[in-house]
Amino acid sequence: MNKPEKRAKKLLEDHNIVKPPVPVDQIARRLGVILSFEPFDGEDDISGILYRDGDTKIIGINSAHPDTRQRFSIAHELGHFVLHKKDLFVDKVVRVNFRDETSSQAVDIEEIAANAFAAELLMPREFIRTEMKRLLKKKSVIEKDGLIEPLSRIFKVSPQAMEYRFINLGILISE
Repeated sequence: MNKPEKRAKKLLEDHNIVKPPVPVDQIARRLGVILSFEPFDGEDDISGILYRDGDTKIIGINSAHPDTRQRFSIAHELGHFVLHKKDLFVDKVVRVNFRDETSSQAVDIEEIAANAFAAELLMPREFIRTEMKRLLKKKSVIEKDGLIEPLSRIFKVSPQAMEYRFINLGILISE
């Protein structure tokens, strides 16, 4: 488990979250972050924004996106909030992070860390194991899609996010 995943796990423990779906919006609010849901007109590729200025902490979420995308965007921006506080305030009073199409391309170290944090926060490996065991007890044979769909509903994430999580956890091999 890497540092972002450990920080996400600790956040879950600190907030006594023991089963899915993770109430990521409640966690943000408990951390003093204001959530603002607005359509980002003409900006479909922007999912979320983290704004910090002194004691003011706001995560802006594109309300035009599906709920599962909004949840991931909140978790991703929380990743920036938790992981990237100090060393990113170099000569700046305000830090703005955008979650956009480049965030998912795995080329920026900060974005990779925020994505790893978000994945562990929304789909903790231990919760996935527990839910997989529960589902497997119900069926004798189950295919990949037979796990991804129900787990994505349980965790309130997109099937694509769950599939990526399976790949990253080594449960599924990328084709």
